[in-house]
Amino acid sequence: MTFRVRLQQGIIILVAAATGGSLFIAQSQNGDSHRRMLAQLFEQQFSSFRRDQQRDIELTEKNVRRLSESVRLFAALEASYEGSYQVAKNELRLDDFDFYRLLDSSGQLLEPPEGSRADAKLFAPSIQERLKQQLAPAKPQDTTSAGYITIQPDDASPLRIYRVLSAPIRNFDTTVGALVFGQEMQDFEKAEDAKFELERGMQALWLDGKLIGTTFPSEIAADMESELESSIGAERPLNVGRMLRIGGVGYRYMAHCLNPKSPFPAAYYVSIVSLAGFESQQRALIQKIIALGLVAIALASLVGFIFAKQITQPIRSLVSATHDIQQGNFQPEITPGPTLEMRHLADAFQDMAAGLALKDRYHSVLSMVADQRVAEQLMAGKIPLGGELRDVTIIFCDIRGYTALSAGRDPREVIELLNKHMSALTQVVYRHHGVINQFAGDAIMILFGAPMNNPTHAADAVLCAQEMLAERGRLNELTNEPLGIGFGIATGNVVAGCLGAENRADYTVVGDRVNLAARLCSVAAAGEIVIDDQTRAALPESTPTTPTEPLKLKGFSDPTIAHRLLL
Repeated sequence: MTFRVRLQQGIIILVAAATGGSLFIAQSQNGDSHRRMLAQLFEQQFSSFRRDQQRDIELTEKNVRRLSESVRLFAALEASYEGSYQVAKNELRLDDFDFYRLLDSSGQLLEPPEGSRADAKLFAPSIQERLKQQLAPAKPQDTTSAGYITIQPDDASPLRIYRVLSAPIRNFDTTVGALVFGQEMQDFEKAEDAKFELERGMQALWLDGKLIGTTFPSEIAADMESELESSIGAERPLNVGRMLRIGGVGYRYMAHCLNPKSPFPAAYYVSIVSLAGFESQQRALIQKIIALGLVAIALASLVGFIFAKQITQPIRSLVSATHDIQQGNFQPEITPGPTLEMRHLADAFQDMAAGLALKDRYHSVLSMVADQRVAEQLMAGKIPLGGELRDVTIIFCDIRGYTALSAGRDPREVIELLNKHMSALTQVVYRHHGVINQFAGDAIMILFGAPMNNPTHAADAVLCAQEMLAERGRLNELTNEPLGIGFGIATGNVVAGCLGAENRADYTVVGDRVNLAARLCSVAAAGEIVIDDQTRAALPESTPTTPTEPLKLKGFSDPTIAHRLLL
């Protein structure tokens, strides 16, 4: 995968992650803000409703306290006198209530006289029994109790909600009865625009498993009733609130208990808000953020493409220049690029190419003045200044009659002749893994077993000498000036290493074996290969050789027995 593609992918991933994070944060913050706003709205609605309820309850308690001072009413209730209603009417101000009832000390409902205000003429006779059943829980209590009942005057009329207040009538420390007031609630009137109000918040009363309120939309009533039934149950919690979905639309509601300690059935003030508008705004926000993210991805991709091009184009130029250097061109053409950093990189690359060119020239020169393997070891730093003891085989190869050949001739012709001779024999040495240690005039010094280890260095040296002799024979057939060469070969321990100074040294070997090989070469006639005892011992017994007479060699006090190879 290219850098440009990776950069594009990275940009897309980063922008997509940033867009997703922004989307998550925006949704979370909007959701939290909306929930807090709805919680405040629900609390304000309930607080307002509760203040109105408390005012009526306080009015009822005030009337009851005045009524509790009436000796006539105490006596009438204790005697279950039917004139109790007339006494209550004379003692109380009942203009704020739609009906009232009296209960004796046992909790029995006293029937009001025909035509009295307590009879609540607005009810048909068939409703009276229903009213009596719903007021049954209003037993005489120690404190005022609130409850809610529903009455439908006829089939054509809407269901009416009445708040019922049951207050005890006490004679000193004795409860002699109770007064029950009923007042129709006007808190759930029909709104002009129900849908508009539903989004702002609508209210209803939950009583006896039903939602009651003319403002409440009927299409969600059944689902809300099931939700409240499962959430409230028989525990009668003070507050219940959560979110639900009905018909694909989200709703959030809060239900506050109106009479937590009342003997009457639990009634809840329910506020519900449609989330359709909020969810629509959230979807619009999501679409805007996604659209903005896509635009950001497109712009970032374009910027990334331009930026990547500014990087990849100079890099391609450097890659092409690297290939040129590998092929030996140390002056490649480089496109520096538009940025300061890329120009610095191009300059550094050109400096490096110049350094490589210089090192290549050094390597070429080193390879010309030293064997290739020695040069590689020297450049790798594996041959330190100093020496090491090695078991090697040394070959000296010399031209016979060289002095007579070069006398009176143009030196340039002599050098040309020697170069052809040395070049041909050097190829033979390389084929047998030998190391050209030095060229000394017409002589060649060859190493086997240094600087690289070679367990068969003696046999390889003999084979190399034989092939060099054969190669010279083929060359003599092609020239008008044949050359004769002789070989001296010696095997044994020598000190191998760099000899010289820190800034100028040659790789060579030092020891009597070197001198012996040189002296054996001096006694070898043209076409002869003379070897020492150690070299002969390293060859197979079947190798044809013949010992020489004892040789008196310069530098050696004792006569030396050598061997001539039979070719």
